[in-house]
Amino acid sequence: MLLAAGMWSTGGLFIKWVSLDAMGVTMWRALFAGVTIGIVSGAGFGVLRRSNRFEWGVALSYALMLLFFVVATKLTTAANAIFLQYTAPLHTLWLSRLFLDERPRRLDLICLATAFGGMALFFVGRLDAADTWGNLAALTSGLAFATFFTLLRRPECKAETRPRSMVLGSIVLAATALACNVATGAGESFRPGAGDMAGLLFLGVVQIGLAYVVFSFGIARIRALEAGLIGMLEPVLNPVWVFLALGEQPGRWAIAGGAIIVAAVLVRAVVSDRGKPGAVEAIPIG
Repeated sequence: MLLAAGMWSTGGLFIKWVSLDAMGVTMWRALFAGVTIGIVSGAGFGVLRRSNRFEWGVALSYALMLLFFVVATKLTTAANAIFLQYTAPLHTLWLSRLFLDERPRRLDLICLATAFGGMALFFVGRLDAADTWGNLAALTSGLAFATFFTLLRRPECKAETRPRSMVLGSIVLAATALACNVATGAGESFRPGAGDMAGLLFLGVVQIGLAYVVFSFGIARIRALEAGLIGMLEPVLNPVWVFLALGEQPGRWAIAGGAIIVAAVLVRAVVSDRGKPGAVEAIPIG
C-alpha cells in the first residue's frame, strides 16, 4: 500500500508535464493502464465477454474515481480536488459497516480524525470552494474511491476479480474518453508529441497500471479503513516530487500537516500489527 501511494503521488507532476486536455490525458492513461494491468496480472483482454455484474460494479467505481478526479483537477484547484477526494476514508466507515460488517474501532476514528487534521494544515490558505462543480466532481471521486476500496474486500472478490475489473474499467474509461475526443474534435489528443507521450506512458504504466497491481495485492491483506489511511500518504508525497523536479519548496504548514499524517498512519499500523496473532494469509492477484 505504501508503494502504491508513492506511485499515485507522481500523478500531479506528470499531468502538469503533459500538454493535452483532461480527456486526452484520460484516454491515453486509461489505455496504457489497461494494457499494463492485463499483461502483468495475466488477466487478459477478453473481460468484456466474460465479466459478471460484480466485476462491472468494481470496474465502474474504478473508472468513475479516475475520471472525476481529472475533471475536478481541471475545474477547481488541485488542493480542492485532492482534499475532497480524500474524504474517501470517511465514506469507507459507513460503506464497510454496510457491506463488510466491519465496525470502526476507537483507534480507527482517532487516527482518521488526526489524519484529516493534518490534511487541513497541509492546505491552509489554499482550500477554495468557489468552483462548486469542481468540488462536486472531487466529492464524487472520493465516493467512487471508497466504493472501489470496499468492493475489493467483498467475499465475491476473488483473486482474478481485482485485475479483471481494473482492465475492464480501463477499457470503459478509454472508450468514453475516445468518444468525447471524437465528438469535440480534439485532434491534438490523437497527436501527442514525444515529451507528452513519455509522460502519458509513465502515467498509464507506472502511476496507474503498476500502482493498482501493487494496490490490489495490498488491499487483500489489510482492512479497508487501514488501506484508506495509508493511501492518504499520496498528497503528502506529491510535493516531494514537485520539489525534486521543479524546486518548489513546500510551506511550513504543509510540512507540519504531512508530519501529522505520517505519524497517524505509522501509529495505526504499529498498534494494529501488535494486535495480530500472526501473518495475514497471502491472497495472490492472479
